[in-house]
Amino acid sequence: MKIDKILEYQKRDFEVIKLERQLLSSEDRKVYRAMIDVVNVAQNNSNALEKEASNLKKEYDNLLKTYNENLKNCNAMARKDLNNVTEADLQNLGKVSEVLIKNLSVIEKKLFNIAERINVCLNQFDATKKKYSEARAKYNDHKQKYDKLASEINPKIEQAKQELQKLESGIDEVLLAKYKQRRADKIFPIYVPLTDKACGGCRMEIPSASLEKLKKDGFLECEHCRRIIYFDEKNN
Repeated sequence: MKIDKILEYQKRDFEVIKLERQLLSSEDRKVYRAMIDVVNVAQNNSNALEKEASNLKKEYDNLLKTYNENLKNCNAMARKDLNNVTEADLQNLGKVSEVLIKNLSVIEKKLFNIAERINVCLNQFDATKKKYSEARAKYNDHKQKYDKLASEINPKIEQAKQELQKLESGIDEVLLAKYKQRRADKIFPIYVPLTDKACGGCRMEIPSASLEKLKKDGFLECEHCRRIIYFDEKNN
């Protein structure tokens, strides 16, 4: 079984692999894809901060309303004519005043705390917005560069694949099927020569019995790396 054509096919296919790797390993591709994650995180953080700010604002408004109501009650009590109240009323007013003043103090502290949390939230929002803008600009820059590279390489890949398709018609179906199966499993090169009684791919030594079978059949699947070892009389 002749192997020249499948080796030529493999050689051409390697050109496709190199071009595809050039695109995949592009630094611009790595950067713009990384910026997608940064932008998504920034958007999620922004949404969470907006929700938090809204909740803090509601909490602040409710506390402010309670504060104003208590303050109003304190002012109302301060305007009472003490000459027209009994001693019992005075004692009761004193207790109520103490409670109101205490409430006002607690509410005031809570209001300041919420106000500080709102400021922190707003600062975080500004920082997130800035990070989003920077990531977006970086994404656009590197995506444009990658697209330019892809526009140059993809036609070459397409042309190489068309040439491979033309070569397929002259290749033994069994050899081609074995090739495509391993190619799909990310094994490359698929067909390797016997080299010093070892697999030309992984360098695993071939047992004597398997060597005899290889010489007889011309092909042998490596038990270690699954590549197809072929026997080349010229080099063995």
